[in-house]
Amino acid sequence: MRKLLIQSLLYAFCAMLPSCYTATEFTPKINDAVVEKIEKREEELVMENNFVKQGCQTWLPGKAFAYVDDALSPVLRPEENASLSVTGLKGKTFVYEGYREENLYGNKNLVTLVFRCDSSIYTYATGKSLDEIVAMEYTPLIPSFVDWDEVATARGLFIGKQLYILTNQWYDENDKLFTSRKLVPVTVTAVSPGNSVLPLAVSFVDERGNKGKVFMSVKSSSYTQILTFDRLFSFTDPRTKYENIGDEAWEAITNGKVITGMTKEECRLALGLPSEVVKIPTYSGLKEQWIYNTGTYLLFSDGLLDAFRQ
Repeated sequence: MRKLLIQSLLYAFCAMLPSCYTATEFTPKINDAVVEKIEKREEELVMENNFVKQGCQTWLPGKAFAYVDDALSPVLRPEENASLSVTGLKGKTFVYEGYREENLYGNKNLVTLVFRCDSSIYTYATGKSLDEIVAMEYTPLIPSFVDWDEVATARGLFIGKQLYILTNQWYDENDKLFTSRKLVPVTVTAVSPGNSVLPLAVSFVDERGNKGKVFMSVKSSSYTQILTFDRLFSFTDPRTKYENIGDEAWEAITNGKVITGMTKEECRLALGLPSEVVKIPTYSGLKEQWIYNTGTYLLFSDGLLDAFRQ
């Protein structure tokens, strides 16, 4: 009981400090002011400046959304007692018809958004008054909707442009994931509606004629795990940042491979950060093992890759 009391007091004391030291790490607190001072990259700014959040109070009748799922979203309700289990919608366009205010519970008027697809009408209950929507710049979350205006904006920005792909996880024309090259030049050939999580699909061809595409969010923040433009593409050649890396090592890096003699930085570029690092004392010195969740491991001696399993 006494031990638990001491631990509780220690945790409470740490919680009062801006940061708290443990046996394994020291993590300073980062506030909003610090984040604001971080200079944003060009890739972040192009999205932030061109994809501006607009509440649904700014929508005009005729605004169109691509539907990227087969079944009807549970947040959309067909009117006139139509079936709730509508299928075959993928690839269709929903058009915004306007809104109506309804007083369902005798409290306040709530906004219902109205959409048309073919000859059917569907509604979305916001649960908010018009004043609340305006104050919040509220945008409804309808996962299967992709704004055709955002697709058009992305097409104007990227089609025909040469970029550098930062990931080796590509998709084929049937949306099947495969592993290809990264940190290589690609030319954007098309932008289309993506899926219910990542609304844009960006298709491209690399300098060797290999084709692929990636799914991308329109959000601009690189402080999340969402696949944003700045996490997938670069405007400048990454090779120029690593002129000290030889051609053989760079070719391995672009293919997501490692070769003996690589430095830790080169291995990180090829495979990313490991899930675990183990220090191994030996008679010849201290070795370091990198372990990945995929089963890959790397063994370094004197900072150079000595052996690996990939």
